[in-house]
Amino acid sequence: MSKKKKPYWAGTLVIVGAMGALLATSMKSSALRAVPVAEICAHDNTPTSFVGRTVRIVGWVSKDKVRFEPVPSAAGPVLVSHFFVVDKDRRVAVSFRDALPNTFRAGSPVQVDGLYQAPGVMQAQRVLTKCPSKYEAGQPAAVARKQPAARI
Repeated sequence: MSKKKKPYWAGTLVIVGAMGALLATSMKSSALRAVPVAEICAHDNTPTSFVGRTVRIVGWVSKDKVRFEPVPSAAGPVLVSHFFVVDKDRRVAVSFRDALPNTFRAGSPVQVDGLYQAPGVMQAQRVLTKCPSKYEAGQPAAVARKQPAARI
């Protein structure tokens, strides 16, 4: 190889290596496994505890009333939502410093991403809910459109 081509190969290898490292670290940080509340709680006080880790828990919004607490911040008071996510007979207390989704209702399915701070306590960074009516079995849209309209 000539001396002129060596710097190009070295530069190309450095760039490809940096891009590979960036891709690997970004994929690792965004890949959270959805863990049911019952499983999270079952690992509390064991060597495999989730405490101190960023996790995604899944369960159901508790029937307990959501509590809102004003917390001072540099931009003025912020309302922090406090609620429980339940699964079977286990529950995790969640605090969230942002607006809850419009579909957030007691008994609805919920996914919460955040820091599992202590056994049964989570600081949420993101709360996602599903609208149950979108997932319930019903008539397909094509069948509903083919039915004749009611005549008066």
